Amino acid sequence: MKTALCFLLLSAVAAGPAKTFFTHEQALSTAFGEQVETSKKTHYWSKEQRARLAELAGVQDADDVLAYHAAYSAKAVQSKLTKVNGDTAWFDKRIVRTKGQEIMLVIDDQGVIQDLMVCSFDEPIKYKPSAKWYAQFKGKKLDDKLQLKQDIHGISGATLTARSTTKAARELLAAAQVAAEAARDKKVQ
Repeated sequence: MKTALCFLLLSAVAAGPAKTFFTHEQALSTAFGEQVETSKKTHYWSKEQRARLAELAGVQDADDVLAYHAAYSAKAVQSKLTKVNGDTAWFDKRIVRTKGQEIMLVIDDQGVIQDLMVCSFDEPIKYKPSAKWYAQFKGKKLDDKLQLKQDIHGISGATLTARSTTKAARELLAAAQVAAEAARDKKVQ
């Protein structure tokens, strides 16, 4: 019993604490600035929207619910006007190897990634790519080239992180597109 307890304690110490770089609020403030307010929105996808999202992202199945943040200027919020520039921030937390990584993508109204921020990385830090590697996502949109070994370069020693991040980016871009389509359809009705 003592041996098992010692092993458990040593495992917990060896694993180390989770590495949080930004809270959601800090990431949103960094991306949108102090003069911009954000509003959290949640999409409950219909069966058709889930199928569309999965098709666009190139995955088997999509989540039922996704949340994102829309950016508004303080003036727009007071006068109930529309968004400043259509930028939205989408968060994704998923398992890389055995522990999680959470990223935030800022996507403009044209479906182009404006920024990618790593909010937390719970894997050993040696598996976290450099900021330069993550920066290659900026300016990318959802197309067939947004893949490893195409527009996204792999990284030795962090292959699983590269795969996970690329998959998350594709899924978030697809979600942003499906959400925009749903908003346009709602305005038409």
